[in-house]
Amino acid sequence: MFQWLLLKENALSAAENTVWKESALRIILVSGLLLECGIGLLSAIDAFKVGAYYIIAVVTGFFIALVLGVLASVRRPAIGSAILIATIYAASFCMVYFIKDADVAKYGIMFVYTAPLIGRIFFGSRLALVLMTINVFPFMLLLRNQPLPVYPGLDAPLANAHAYIQSLLFLFFNICVPLGVFRLLHALDASIRRHRAASSELESSHAQYQEIFENAGGAIVLCDAQGRILKANTLADNLIGRAPGKSAPKDQDANLFALLGHKCRSDTEKAAAILALKRGQEYASKDGRLIVIENISTTSEQHYIVLLRDISQQRRIEEALDRSKERETFLSNHDQLTQLPNRDLLHRQLEEHMQAMSPRRQLALVVIRLDSIKYANDAHGSAAGDALIVAFADALRRLLPDGSLIARLRSVVFSFTIETSHASRDAIPQIEHIRRSLPEELLVGGQRHPVQVSMAIAFSRPGETSGDELIQRGKLALDSARRSGTQDITVFDDEAAALIRRRLNIEQSILMALRENELRLVYQPKVTQDGEIVGLEALIRWRSPTLGDVSPAEFIPVAETSGAIHFITAFVVDKVCAYIRQTLDSERRCLPIAINLSAIDIVRADLLDLVNASCQKYGVSSDHLEFEITETGLVGNENLAISHLEALNAKGYGITIDDFGTGYSSLQKLSRFPTKSIKIDQSFVAQIGISEKSELIIRAVVSLAKILSCTTVAEGVETLVQEKFLKAIGCQFFQGFYYYPPMEFQQVNQLLKGR
Repeated sequence: MFQWLLLKENALSAAENTVWKESALRIILVSGLLLECGIGLLSAIDAFKVGAYYIIAVVTGFFIALVLGVLASVRRPAIGSAILIATIYAASFCMVYFIKDADVAKYGIMFVYTAPLIGRIFFGSRLALVLMTINVFPFMLLLRNQPLPVYPGLDAPLANAHAYIQSLLFLFFNICVPLGVFRLLHALDASIRRHRAASSELESSHAQYQEIFENAGGAIVLCDAQGRILKANTLADNLIGRAPGKSAPKDQDANLFALLGHKCRSDTEKAAAILALKRGQEYASKDGRLIVIENISTTSEQHYIVLLRDISQQRRIEEALDRSKERETFLSNHDQLTQLPNRDLLHRQLEEHMQAMSPRRQLALVVIRLDSIKYANDAHGSAAGDALIVAFADALRRLLPDGSLIARLRSVVFSFTIETSHASRDAIPQIEHIRRSLPEELLVGGQRHPVQVSMAIAFSRPGETSGDELIQRGKLALDSARRSGTQDITVFDDEAAALIRRRLNIEQSILMALRENELRLVYQPKVTQDGEIVGLEALIRWRSPTLGDVSPAEFIPVAETSGAIHFITAFVVDKVCAYIRQTLDSERRCLPIAINLSAIDIVRADLLDLVNASCQKYGVSSDHLEFEITETGLVGNENLAISHLEALNAKGYGITIDDFGTGYSSLQKLSRFPTKSIKIDQSFVAQIGISEKSELIIRAVVSLAKILSCTTVAEGVETLVQEKFLKAIGCQFFQGFYYYPPMEFQQVNQLLKGR
């Protein structure tokens, strides 16, 4: 009840300010209704005793009006407010018109004096002024002190009419209206508190804006349309020579165009207003620096934010190049940021150098990547990153011996050459010395940035004259260095390069293999100690027309890295469900089939939907499917992985830990893992009879599985010695070539048919 009346302000958004009006309206209407129920009922009883039935009708009418007002306040507050004002005037009229005692009736006129206040609260000042004007007439009626109009035939006045009217006025003026006003004052207090909180947040936001504006990394000026400077950060003040702390004429030092002189060919190009400014326009400051308009944008207040950049040094270089006959050649062959030769020029220089080089000499091409550039860009912006690249190029250039070629191949990749004797690796210590001599940190713009690099070497071959091939080998060596994750210098190796190329070819061919049906499934049986086949494991195979047979150990990691593993998993689940459906339709024995899940698949949001959709598509029940996950699949996002596997387990799909013992499982993790089986990794099984430690590990796994109420499966069983040991320690299930190799589904069907 109180919540319905009071309507807390935070129930609505800050933009909606009607909550306190609705609350005040309900308070006045409800209290008025209670007042009517009390005094109206008593007056109606007295009226009934003396036969004044018109009073009963009037009381009933007011009761109905107030009830309607309360109901209207819920959905249509404006109607409820209008009913309240009408009720006030109606009550005043009835007191005057139906009370014979003139002194008592005059009290009714006082009733209307609250109408302007209520009108202002709920409808605004205009209605309040109208009601104030209307109230002049009843006031004049009282002022004239003449008899008031009375309903004809009033012979038997109520004995307690004077008490009723006084009580009505007292309660309305002392309770109903004050309660409504109290609610408004409470809303006003809450509004003041919100305003103070908003002001505090605004001050904090303004302070943050000031900080951002001042340290945005560029010269920023806020102007009006006439170029008057409203605000500028310190960098801009220093750039344009403005001294806001000193007194200066507003129409001179506070104007952008007075502080900067537009460098133009004619007076018609001069800009006298911000609207005439364009990106790329150049100005000269008082101290002779060249400033360019880098950007200009309009604010919501129709002011203009102008970004300035000092291009004095850049322009001096460009002007020097303009005067040089080799300007175009220089620009096309050099990196504009570092002024180093680019790849094209390096390519030509390498070929010229290798052609002129003695057959007993060879060239070592060093490719070096500045790995720490990301930290500078993320922390201080691309401008700081560019400055770091320039500083690094300068530091590297100073360390190189005379005669070395140096170039910027791309972005953060540089290269340089060291000449050495043929079939000798004496360049490597020299290159190692250069690496160690590189600074660990570079000071750029007052900030220290770490220097971390990857480095690789490619040596020219006897008789080789192609600079492009040497550069390509250097890039492959650099890729190998980055993949290794070490700080060692990587020397180009043909075998490693072939592996990188093959990995790239695999990545590019996976999706094509799925479209061309190059992937297929084979199934390896799982047997009991008695040799009975109790399940199958689905294994994927790929025979590519161009790559040949590609092992899952080779293409699955590539698929995980490239994101194609989702498509492979969907393919496997679909093919397995189709095989189960085919087996069920032919009324043959259908065994549970295990599917290996990638660590990436375990945390994908649609894993359960994917499995359920395939099962529904082929009408396969969940007890026909099991999922095997390696321990490493739980390392990344353990909670999410376990949540998804618990959802699979809840649907009836079996869960098995694969390659157990090779990952990072703990007893605490295994206790949360919803598994029914643990697979002993074949690397341990292969050491049975050879390594006592491996045998101890297998015994521990079997014992642990018993504690966790899980079955154990040994994979990779290939000898009788292995089988006897595993049976002796209580392993329940087995997989391996000792029993059955992975087979095509036709072979599996033939095998099961004969059993």
